[in-house]
Amino acid sequence: SSNPVVKTNFGIIKGVEKLSTLNYSYFAFQKIPYATPPIGEFRFKDPIPHQPWSDILDCTKQGPSCYTMDVFQQKPNGSEDCLHLNVFTKSLNQGKKLPVMVFIHGGGFMYGSSGTELYSPEFLLQKDIVFVSFNYRLGAFGFLSLESPDLKIPGNAGLKDQTLALKWIKENIQYFDGDPNNITLFGESAGARSVHLHMLSGLSKGLFQKAIVMSGCALNNWSIHQKNKAIERLAKALGWNFKDGDQGIYQLLKTATPEDIVLAQEKLLTEEEIKNFHLFSFGPIVEPYVSENCFISKDPQELIENPWSKNMDTIFGFTSDEGLLYYIPLKSNPTVFDTLGDFVHVLPKDLPLSQCLDKMKLGQILKNFYYGNKTPCSDNKNEFFTMMSDKLIVHSIHRSIMKRMNINHQGKTFVYRFAVDSPTFNFFKLLFCGPESPRGTSHGDDLSYVFKNDFGQMPERNSMEFKSIERMIEWMTSFAINGDPNNELFAPVKWLQLNNDPSAKNYKCLNIHNDGVEFIDLPEQKRMELWDSMYENKGKL
Repeated sequence: SSNPVVKTNFGIIKGVEKLSTLNYSYFAFQKIPYATPPIGEFRFKDPIPHQPWSDILDCTKQGPSCYTMDVFQQKPNGSEDCLHLNVFTKSLNQGKKLPVMVFIHGGGFMYGSSGTELYSPEFLLQKDIVFVSFNYRLGAFGFLSLESPDLKIPGNAGLKDQTLALKWIKENIQYFDGDPNNITLFGESAGARSVHLHMLSGLSKGLFQKAIVMSGCALNNWSIHQKNKAIERLAKALGWNFKDGDQGIYQLLKTATPEDIVLAQEKLLTEEEIKNFHLFSFGPIVEPYVSENCFISKDPQELIENPWSKNMDTIFGFTSDEGLLYYIPLKSNPTVFDTLGDFVHVLPKDLPLSQCLDKMKLGQILKNFYYGNKTPCSDNKNEFFTMMSDKLIVHSIHRSIMKRMNINHQGKTFVYRFAVDSPTFNFFKLLFCGPESPRGTSHGDDLSYVFKNDFGQMPERNSMEFKSIERMIEWMTSFAINGDPNNELFAPVKWLQLNNDPSAKNYKCLNIHNDGVEFIDLPEQKRMELWDSMYENKGKL
């Protein structure tokens, strides 16, 4: 029927049958609640599973996003009652056990949603898989952390939302012809950082079997550190009178309107923090005390040494020009070049460099490497974008890959580099760079080839763009189905897994470009060695 019903462990839900633009039909169940709405007393707190329902629940339409600043309309948008998930499947009641692909959206833990405007699974559903996406709390709602254990707000509620969604999927996906023992978790940007954190957190152990980590990882840190008191700034902006410490802050924030919280959290970064390339005021943290629901108990750099997921097959990847996300900020604020100065701001935050001398020395090495004897300015901004790619995204992924190669584990590791460049179809580049977009493949550009979005035209079937979609979908679904991303579209190219080698210093990647794929030495190798050397030289300078 056009309104299929499914009985889940929580009650019966009604979905809808849809026709895809690629001319096949599928079933959509949207706005399925997986947690008690985190409102009133439950705001900022760890999520609680949803109560069962007795009537048939209408899951035919998409739910609201979690409360956030709508980046397109530049105003607060969403609802606090947002903890829903969405299941899309071509098969129901066929007794099948199809591979499940679960996607975590990006947006810096401050923005975004699982909505089909950006993330319609119509390309993926051409294959025999079940697709699931979900919302999780963002900004202060998902990442406020208070140190007093009495208040029960240690932080990372947004990541715990994700874990609760994964539990729901594990326990209910069989009713949608999905296989609970073949779940591939994938995400991009903050979604990739989430996936990797689930691979390190004991709270998510066993809830998925494979992972695809796209342009982000657990070692990235784009938000200011907890101790920088973003919370106190937020409370102050909302009228806190500096009384009663955490308790006073909580009472104030518990009753503030969501709009006020969203507007205030947009303006919390200091000039110094922006100068140091911090992008967001809230995000994942090491929790201040250990509770039974603790998601991150130690620094991810420690957790990555021996994670529960070390035997999990994993694919890591990034785009060839991640740093283009800085294109518009740079255009609107060319003074960034002045703040580069001695390049000390560009150094990794987690280097324990005490002496200013060390910092100056390393800063100079960085400048020489990217700029030679040129002075940074708007005429040579490509050097800046390259440096930002490495600083913000690529080197952390490289370190995560090296860790996997260097520890003893059974899991296969594959690496890709996405370099497909289309002037009309790379949606995020158009968003980050505007219509005059430069050449290159920006942060997020791979998403246009994995998800159908509402913003671009469907490319012609014989176009480079359509062929690139086919290649992406083929390797991703092939990996989800049988753990091997190789497929006939790649032939004769073979995408090999990395060797587990404690002494390895470099590796190869699948380079995905306009004309096809090739398996090559990592083009960023020299750049990675430079950043590696900073960590190796700790205390040796």
